[in-house]
Amino acid sequence: MNTRELLAEYTLPTYRRYGPVFVKGKGSWLWDEHGEQYLDLFPGWGVSILGHCHPRISAAVCEQAQKLIHLPNNLYQHEQAVLARDLVKCAFPSKVFFGNSGAEAIEGAIKFSRLYGKGTRYEIITMSNSFHGRTAGALAATGQKKYQTPFKPLLPGFREVPFNDYPALERACTDTTVAVLLEPIQGEGGVNIADEEYLRQVAQFCARHDLLLIVDEVQTGMGRTGRMFCYEHYGITPDLMTLSKGLGAGLPISALLVKDTIADLMQPGTHASTFGGSPLVTRAAREALRIIKDENLRERAQTMGDFLCGALHKLQKDSPRIIAVRGKGLMTAVELSADAAPVFQECLKRKVIVNATHGNVLRIMPALTVTREEIEQGVEVISESLKNGGTE
Repeated sequence: MNTRELLAEYTLPTYRRYGPVFVKGKGSWLWDEHGEQYLDLFPGWGVSILGHCHPRISAAVCEQAQKLIHLPNNLYQHEQAVLARDLVKCAFPSKVFFGNSGAEAIEGAIKFSRLYGKGTRYEIITMSNSFHGRTAGALAATGQKKYQTPFKPLLPGFREVPFNDYPALERACTDTTVAVLLEPIQGEGGVNIADEEYLRQVAQFCARHDLLLIVDEVQTGMGRTGRMFCYEHYGITPDLMTLSKGLGAGLPISALLVKDTIADLMQPGTHASTFGGSPLVTRAAREALRIIKDENLRERAQTMGDFLCGALHKLQKDSPRIIAVRGKGLMTAVELSADAAPVFQECLKRKVIVNATHGNVLRIMPALTVTREEIEQGVEVISESLKNGGTE
């Protein structure tokens, strides 16, 4: 049986799979089993933030794998401790819980909020078009009915309001509200960017009413938007922050950062993760942080993001199918007048990988190491695909 047949026979059909069978990656490039080369402008759904198989990540993983791969979290281990310190020094005074995925970090934030509410406050205000994951609590917090409807009844305790609508948030707050959860940029929801004044108002509202401000940086963290964390663009500091995707530069890890003045609410036995923060993945994440700093990748994300948006704006002038181009750093969207899926598929045929999300949005999130030449090549293929991608 070939790869496709094996997957069809032995795995749950939870993914729509496309393209060839890939066997190798380096930087912004993938190779299939026949040696054909593809430009990947959406590496690992944003996970491979340093590109595929960055040599320093590969070396760090190989070295650590020969020393110690896993330990349970009731024993001391050095790599996790040092990563926690490094994250806190990059972010805000806090303490860290390590898990395996963004959804797991969100679950931790939900549980912490209920501890903070002490049994009387438990409701979390969330945003329309948000995406926080597919586990039970994270799904209830996600503001997209297409994901929620098949799994009702959902976990109670969430109140959804429109994104970027501060008066609606004010009206939604009740005596049982304990937190506000949002993404500074809604990724899966179409790369919708929080207005600066809106997010500042939300932060001030939370401070006045003793509400936790939970910022989901699973996609926007690790230099993606030109700062190490997207909240830095807004001059605010969250009470809780979730990280994953690019944190491990390809390995599965997440982090929940909780403001240090309240962090000790979680005592031994209140939360745990068997695989969370193993020596192997924390060593990779430590190296990823170093690479982002050593190679000035935050600044590069801003420079390359400006270049990408500029090229897409030029394309917009020649393509009536493009409604809008928006983004921050290397997190970019091309909103189309029709379904984006055919354009994604046409790009794939032409050996460029992007993403179609929220129906009519092409999402482009290259590695922070992407070059101008690679961006130019990708935009040229997007241009050709818009003309031939079945959007007539």
